[in-house]
Amino acid sequence: MFWALLEVIVSRGGQIIFTIFLAALLTPDAFGLVAIVAVIFELSNVMVNAGFAQGLIRAKSVTERQLSTAFWGNLALAFFLYLVIYLISPWVANFYAQPVIEPMIQILGLGVVINAFRIVQTAILSRDMNFKAQMMASALGVLLSGVGAVILAREGFGVWSLVFQMLASQGVATLAQWVSSRWVPTLEFSKDDFLELFTFGKYLLVANVINVVFKNVYALVIAKLFTPEVTGLYYFANRITGMLSQQLAGVAQRASFPALSTLQDDDVSLRIKYQQLIQISLFVMAPVMIFLGVLAEPVFMIFFGDKWSGAVLYVQILALSGFLYPVHSLNINVLMVKGRSDLNLRLNLIKKFLHISLLIPAIAFGPTAIVASQLLGTVVSLLPNTYYTGKLIGYNAKMQFKDMFKPLMAGVISGVVVFLCMDLPIPNTIILLIISLLAGSVCYLGVSLLIGAEGAALLWGVVQSKLHRPSNRK
Repeated sequence: MFWALLEVIVSRGGQIIFTIFLAALLTPDAFGLVAIVAVIFELSNVMVNAGFAQGLIRAKSVTERQLSTAFWGNLALAFFLYLVIYLISPWVANFYAQPVIEPMIQILGLGVVINAFRIVQTAILSRDMNFKAQMMASALGVLLSGVGAVILAREGFGVWSLVFQMLASQGVATLAQWVSSRWVPTLEFSKDDFLELFTFGKYLLVANVINVVFKNVYALVIAKLFTPEVTGLYYFANRITGMLSQQLAGVAQRASFPALSTLQDDDVSLRIKYQQLIQISLFVMAPVMIFLGVLAEPVFMIFFGDKWSGAVLYVQILALSGFLYPVHSLNINVLMVKGRSDLNLRLNLIKKFLHISLLIPAIAFGPTAIVASQLLGTVVSLLPNTYYTGKLIGYNAKMQFKDMFKPLMAGVISGVVVFLCMDLPIPNTIILLIISLLAGSVCYLGVSLLIGAEGAALLWGVVQSKLHRPSNRK
């Protein structure tokens, strides 16, 4: 958990810093164009984070032949997917009446193949719980791609600087993971091993592809109906909130999956550990997203300027949605640990139906209503998302809603404190922001301990155990 969290702090923190620089150098229109092709970038990540990789991680043991089979099988699938992406790029460009989109899709689509080269490396490092190496690879990718993107943006390359950033980060991370894992595929390939991995991975792969498409459907709809500027404002807001909510939740999801997989046959222990993960994740997530919503306007004015002020309301809406992200992602984790990728696919279809049902009537009321429907869809989807977890390990919706209440209440109270502190007569806005954040953080910790928030108690127990750990010195 520590190394995965450090990866978020270093890598995603670096992304935020580079995003600030790029937002100052580029216009919302550039981000609007990237929003249309972002689905291609997300699909390339699916090749690493789903399918065969998850199958290898949850397996009780793996052979060299299975690793090589997964590598070659996934690589073949990646080349097929890139061919499809390449062929549909002209149609997408015509649909949005933006010719530049065609080469953007064709170039970004290469990320599918690049990421396929590290599927086994990711699985090996995850099985070994070596998240330090993954953190180093990700951080290096973010640093080099971010510096290159800023240089290109300053030289006037516009939207292509964003394309470079997305593709280069994947390439550098892939090379670094090859060095860290020190694994090289052999020419072995087993049809039986492939079918075994594919039986588990096929549902997960399809579910994640659907998830990626529908996660970007809001930006795609806005891009079709409104201007690139409006699309860029939404995409930028979604990117900022996503870098915080999804990546913080991803810490618990990635770090817990190989560990919880060892408990896949012990439902009682699995439920206890999973509940603790939910409690800790929500305790961390609540102040981050609530403070982001409260401080969105002054933060945007300081770092991004007037041209991005239209994204403030979108950030505030999406920040509320981000609080619930750990619950969604960790519920999926349970299905993967139990080997029920078929239920994951079914659940994804149900949730996407709910989101689309809310999105369609919202279109007539403009982009703000579309973003609000995204929040509402996230809330409504909690019910089906918690159903199978209750069936499989006995951690039902009622128990999960109860675990959400205390961190949410502490977050709301501390958010009010932050909001009130912003009215203090301090002329320097940055100093005022720091004081407000400190006051809100102290309030959040105090209220959490006062009401007995389980996540706070669990983390405090970990800190105490570390402080009182006996020394091995003689």
